[in-house]
Amino acid sequence: MANPFTSEAELYLQSKEFNIEYYNRMLLIIKYVLLFLISLVIIDHDAKFIRPLIAYFKRGKIATIKLIFYYMLIFWLIISIYAILIVVPALVAPYFQFNLKYFIEFIKIIPDYFLLTTILLILTRENTKALSFLILILFIVYSFILEDIDSIILSYILPLSSGKMLNTTFGIIYLVVYFVFLIYLYYVVFLNENI
Repeated sequence: MANPFTSEAELYLQSKEFNIEYYNRMLLIIKYVLLFLISLVIIDHDAKFIRPLIAYFKRGKIATIKLIFYYMLIFWLIISIYAILIVVPALVAPYFQFNLKYFIEFIKIIPDYFLLTTILLILTRENTKALSFLILILFIVYSFILEDIDSIILSYILPLSSGKMLNTTFGIIYLVVYFVFLIYLYYVVFLNENI
């Protein structure tokens, strides 16, 4: 708390310390709230109203539109929650300062959400909706394990942002190849599924 004898440098350091603490806590909150919201959104992706559309359109077209729709929806969720928790306080509060370094840290965790979305699109079906939350719990536990254990081998299994592998160029290329493989697997599962 500031008193009349507090120097400007001390006030600046206190506000900077507050901003660092706020960003770190909000990044954790955003990460887990978004993971939960994604699993809630994706839980009903295999609804019965999509099945008659397959008769009118090709399965590949339905799969592509569904994938694009869910990626756009997840991206919109990410932007809106980030805006509410980070951008609005930066615009409203005079002591809050927007820091580009923390924005880059936030950008690094965005592929995790798209990985979870694609995995949920592949594995959850109408009769296995509870599997969505089990996958979410395993996803969170796996991210905790990656944060504590410095192992590149674990990052090859599921390349999350908490792993050390994504700090290299090879890690980013591996993540892109991993995404392409998951999208291919999604198409294989969707196109060969019995209605």
